[in-house]
Amino acid sequence: MLKTLCVCVFFFQAEDGIRDAQESRGLGDVYKRQLQPHAWKPIPVGSVTPKGWLLTQLKLQADGLSGHLSQFWPDIKDSIWIGGGADGGLHERTPYWLNGIVPLAYLLQNSGDSIVAHAGFHGIYKNNQQHGCDAQHYCGDPVNITAQMSTYIEYMLSHVGQDGWIGPDSNSTTDGDQYWGPSNALNALCQYAEGQLKTRGDTTGFTRVAQIVAGHLIEQKRRMGTAKLASWSFARWIDMAYTAEWLLDHAEGGKLTEEQSAEMMDLIGMLHDQGADWDGWFESFEGDAGGHNVNNAQGLKSSAVWYRYSGNSTMHTLAARRMANLDRLYGLPTGMFNGDEILPSPATRNPSRGIELCGVVEAMWSYNVLFSVHGHVSLADRSERIAYNALPATWASPTGGDMWAHQYLQSVNQVKALKADPHVWTHDGDMAETYGLEPNFGCCTANFNQGWPKFAHMAVYEHPSDNGIAVVLYAPMKVEIGSTGVVVEVETGYPFNDTVVVSVTNPTLDPVPLYLRVPGWADKATINGEEVCNGSMHMAGSVGPKRVNQTFTLDLNPRIRLEEWDNGAVSVHRGVLMYSFPIGPNYTVTGHHFGDATMSNDYSLDSTDPWNFACLLYTSPSPRDS
Repeated sequence: MLKTLCVCVFFFQAEDGIRDAQESRGLGDVYKRQLQPHAWKPIPVGSVTPKGWLLTQLKLQADGLSGHLSQFWPDIKDSIWIGGGADGGLHERTPYWLNGIVPLAYLLQNSGDSIVAHAGFHGIYKNNQQHGCDAQHYCGDPVNITAQMSTYIEYMLSHVGQDGWIGPDSNSTTDGDQYWGPSNALNALCQYAEGQLKTRGDTTGFTRVAQIVAGHLIEQKRRMGTAKLASWSFARWIDMAYTAEWLLDHAEGGKLTEEQSAEMMDLIGMLHDQGADWDGWFESFEGDAGGHNVNNAQGLKSSAVWYRYSGNSTMHTLAARRMANLDRLYGLPTGMFNGDEILPSPATRNPSRGIELCGVVEAMWSYNVLFSVHGHVSLADRSERIAYNALPATWASPTGGDMWAHQYLQSVNQVKALKADPHVWTHDGDMAETYGLEPNFGCCTANFNQGWPKFAHMAVYEHPSDNGIAVVLYAPMKVEIGSTGVVVEVETGYPFNDTVVVSVTNPTLDPVPLYLRVPGWADKATINGEEVCNGSMHMAGSVGPKRVNQTFTLDLNPRIRLEEWDNGAVSVHRGVLMYSFPIGPNYTVTGHHFGDATMSNDYSLDSTDPWNFACLLYTSPSPRDS
């Protein structure tokens, strides 16, 4: 039988700038004040036009909670971030929301769907019909995601403190947790700057935002001299360091001064020294980082963020090991890990335990950041697996297919979503597995918004040295590469079918290499009919100068496979998708928050079908060949 010899190449950079050879902390005082390049460079927000099922999904998101929270949920509608009194405590919910609304706005704007729900004949406006309303007249305001984004962002940009601080400010010299609340607001501002530059050519606006974000981080650095990182800020320092690195990536052209760039490098070092040791934690799950599931999902990307600063090539190895370690002790067939609210102790992969929706979207983002820096294909495989299995599983409604009601905790094995007392999870309330507006806590109501929009913007990359383009996450879309004008169109029904057609138009005078990710599970994949190595970034070909719509066809040819779990359990997969047994649900409305009877409700679900079945496996020669 003929076999194809596969040699997989990872796109690592040289070890320039290593402080020393230690694996994680205490890396000395001498360093090269320049970030290491990405293995694959992310494209800016505003570059992607969604199509097909992806566009439909994004419109459902905008037409559900994402587009309506600003109309009725106090922590967004009356947020302290826009002069209101809600979103107290951590002040994290409006920043969480904006971290997803901003990239969502540019995706819908590019598709011509900024206004996703015209008033008077949709959703809540069905109950608000005014005298004289008909098919030609509005009855209220439309759901306009771009307008919502602009309102909140512009308020923030015009209400910066004299010391540079953005948002609500305790002016504390001792509060080490004052830094977490603004963190996602900074991330949203960075995405806003990219989107405005890409879609409007707004260079002045980009520099304005970069200066404001830099000013806030410089003030944070000053405060950290006495108010050292604590609590959530201690655990989530990686996100702040990521923003500082974003500024350094965009420092050229006068967007940052040399002094500001030096401040950003110093801040990254301070954050690392004061923050949780994630690189040590993921080796043994012992130490100061702790087991909070969302902290772990965010902490996953620490090796990528720290590698770019330190140049310590050991981070490449640690990136792959942390995923394997999580899988070994806490892993789930969806690609996630058990964490309800805390990683279980003792460790277990029990599929009846849960994982939080915040953890799902943060893990998707972290694995994409890890891929962009380290280049391991398995990291992109994992982000896609979570996106196409865990993320959809956390939504349900009687109408089917909308995004109005979510769980706080999801379980792989779950036959009911009811008030559960007692319950198998250890740190969350008895309503954590029900569906609704904010079951258990409201953080996921705000944070889920980043899932699909940031996933879409991490689907295509540039190679940092050869001007190549890489299609990494497969979904239907059109992508315009700003640096070259190259246009990439991805036509596919994946993950619901097995073929991806990529067409590239190259207006330049130079050839453009095209790389396609071949998933690790795709061991029979072909590109244009030729066998290719699974688990690789395959150079599919070079798109010639002035070439229009040069086409490459990836046939994934997936097979059904079994994965083995604890106590003889198996999960059934085909390609990226995991099979589940269909169980008919009975919905009981337990609360109503907004709109008509189909919109923002809380639900309990009970099963209407038998569910206690088992698979008969033929284990010769092995379960994987059944």
